[in-house]
Amino acid sequence: MAQPHSNLSGRTATTRTAARSVERSLTAARRIVHISTVHQPFDQRIFYRECASAAAAGYETHLLAPLPVTALERQGVHLHSVGAPADQRLGLALKRRWQRLRRAAALARQLQADLYHLHDPELIPLGLWLKAATQARVVFDCHENNTAYIRQKRHLQPFLRRGLELGMAAMERLAARSFDAIVTADHGVADLYLRRFGARRVVTIHNFPHLDLFLQQPPPDDEAPFDLVYHGTIPRYHLEVTFAVAEALRRRGRRARWLFFGKCPEAAWAQTELERRGWQADIVLDPNLVPHDQVAARVRQAKIGFIPLPDLPKFQHNIPTKLFEFMALGMPTVLSDLPPSRPFVGDGRCAIMVPPDDSEAYAEAIIRLLDDPALRREMGAEGRARVINEFNWQREAQYLLALYAELL
Repeated sequence: MAQPHSNLSGRTATTRTAARSVERSLTAARRIVHISTVHQPFDQRIFYRECASAAAAGYETHLLAPLPVTALERQGVHLHSVGAPADQRLGLALKRRWQRLRRAAALARQLQADLYHLHDPELIPLGLWLKAATQARVVFDCHENNTAYIRQKRHLQPFLRRGLELGMAAMERLAARSFDAIVTADHGVADLYLRRFGARRVVTIHNFPHLDLFLQQPPPDDEAPFDLVYHGTIPRYHLEVTFAVAEALRRRGRRARWLFFGKCPEAAWAQTELERRGWQADIVLDPNLVPHDQVAARVRQAKIGFIPLPDLPKFQHNIPTKLFEFMALGMPTVLSDLPPSRPFVGDGRCAIMVPPDDSEAYAEAIIRLLDDPALRREMGAEGRARVINEFNWQREAQYLLALYAELL
């Protein structure tokens, strides 16, 4: 199995051992400001992983994000509002995004950080200004392949899509060559920054799960109320694959119970489609937000994790975070066979990978696992061992703290 933290090139940051030598008393005087004008304030990567880890290590940690209140403190992190979330109407949304950017700039300068950690591409100009106007370090955290994400927005006119893609690439190239470091959530995006954008320093910090949140939950038992589960943002293309797989199962005389929970942008369409097919009892779609510390208990209501990623440009680089959460809970997973996941589960010992959009292959893998409880337990135990030994946030946090120590 590939080692997920191997260097991508000679330019990759050498930060793997520095964190362990940092004294807590030295970090206490340092101020780190995370900024996002797009993500919700308690984002799992930004707040629960990165900000909470920095605060626990002794850094004075601030987060600027859209908040309904002016300021609050949680888990040692000082949160400041850059304004309310954007209105869904285009004109108001653009106006409020501009207002949030202005507010973020004012707060960032006022806080006089030693290091600014940015989380949205639209913040790159702000980072360039902070870099020029202050002596602070600036880090850009690229959560996904932004140019590929634009490329798959088929509702946009081709000329507009191409223009946005070129503009995004130009901004990311500026960030790569101007900022003190680029942080990515997987090696695919890190490689893009190194080879295409000429980044000086790139550090990969995966979105692996917190051991204390997932290991306190026992593996799902054979009487779990659902057969399969998917959680997180639920786009339409995931549901379309699910409906095709459910039909393939029915052709084999099988019915499965599915649990989907998380943000669903097209929930109305999904409910209409379920009613049209008469599948309301088979596929439960819960669009309500589940608190961070309750996700694990909700997920283990099913026997098998399900990740139906289509073969789109974005998914050629990004690793599905929920894969490792399923593994941490001792659950086998059926997922699309795409390059980012292969180094972790491509040997087939804790997950079954199938060709993307192949509903028949999905159905065969699901039936295999449902009919063999012993195999589910064996694969689940292997996945859980991998998370305990390697694919966990406790380990990843050390790489983040090592980067901070090196830069500061």
